[in-house]
Amino acid sequence: MAKEFSNRYIFLYISVLVILVVLLLTGVTLGLKPRQEANRAADRAMQILLAAGYRDIDAADAGALFDRVAHAEAGEEYTIRCADGTVGHVVCLDGKGLWGAIWGYAVLSADSTTLKGVTFGHKSETPGLGANISEEKFTSQFAGKSLYDADGNFTSVRVLPRGKEPAVAVANRVDAVSGATLTSRGVDQMLRNGLPHSH
Repeated sequence: MAKEFSNRYIFLYISVLVILVVLLLTGVTLGLKPRQEANRAADRAMQILLAAGYRDIDAADAGALFDRVAHAEAGEEYTIRCADGTVGHVVCLDGKGLWGAIWGYAVLSADSTTLKGVTFGHKSETPGLGANISEEKFTSQFAGKSLYDADGNFTSVRVLPRGKEPAVAVANRVDAVSGATLTSRGVDQMLRNGLPHSH
């Protein structure tokens, strides 16, 4: 004969089980948090170093190199000694792509008028299209581009489809990612909003 349990017993049993699972998951989450934060800091250091022109960096060495060449300023901004020996200013960028968040790091010249380099990341852009914003083929276009037009007015570095808006000078533009119009617009908007408007 099967043993019958009261509704109260079943409710208490399930409640205790749920509490134990919640406590276990909370413990795991708290235990992993320092490692997750360290991984985020290491990735940020690597991305900033790439934007500053450092190549062939081992991930294990990125943190130590970053600590030697970068100095914190206000907020999340840094001054960095770039790979070419010049001083640059790091600006953290964030925006919205087609499917979710996009972000990046821009390294500006000492007078904040020219881009020395950039890196971009994304949460969920389409592989082979919008996801290409993080590829060197796209990011390498930004090096040496001016944030100001010939009259000294802030124009940002525009991300435009090839052949569109010919009035924007070559010094102030890069080619958008082919087939990723909305992601490219997101990068364009992120740069216009995030780069300093005065030098």
